[in-house]
Amino acid sequence: MFHSKKIMAMKRIFLFLMALCVFGVAQAQVGLMRSSGVYSVQKTKSQDLGPLTKNGNIYYYHGTPMKQADMVRFLNENCAEAYNYYRKQHKIEMAGWGIFASFTAISFVVGIPMGVVGDNNKIKAREEWNKKGKSGIDIYDYPEYVTAHSVNRAGIALSIVGASIAVAVGVPMIIAGNIQKKNAHKVYNTWCGYKELEENQAQATPMELKLISGSDGLGLALSF
Repeated sequence: MFHSKKIMAMKRIFLFLMALCVFGVAQAQVGLMRSSGVYSVQKTKSQDLGPLTKNGNIYYYHGTPMKQADMVRFLNENCAEAYNYYRKQHKIEMAGWGIFASFTAISFVVGIPMGVVGDNNKIKAREEWNKKGKSGIDIYDYPEYVTAHSVNRAGIALSIVGASIAVAVGVPMIIAGNIQKKNAHKVYNTWCGYKELEENQAQATPMELKLISGSDGLGLALSF
């Protein structure tokens, strides 16, 4: 009974610390991305006028709605800078998921079972030690107990280290990559959108006031 309560207490403490780390890192990462330029693209005037805008999970190109997959195809065909930026952020997100999954697996599949097995073996070793009548051997000098104790501590340490790396490294990469790849339209507006605006303005025929002469004399004409 005592053994079960001890294991449950260890699991609860571990899960609480992991949840607390996830929440803290996520909040810090989002704040960093909002307040600094490390994970953001510099905003220009063309961004306000740019042809690519976003509302929720839908992108709009001159009023035409597009899903994210359509936006990615559009970037691939029309703006190498924005497309490369999207791919880079997507790779960061996938790498984050890889780190998170790998070290979480190490923690839960290897570390926790090692801790439980070590704890069980400690109980068995103590029972055997008691049966031998404590013949002048301290429990911490009893080989079986020492081995079990080492396995137990190693399992706990592996669980904590694995979960910490998963949360401290994997989670920020997932958050940053996911948020920034969805903002690739801003890169389009910065690098390619302003070019489109300039081209449209250049193609527009400017209005000109000309002085013309004819059989009736001189006159003014407005061309546009």
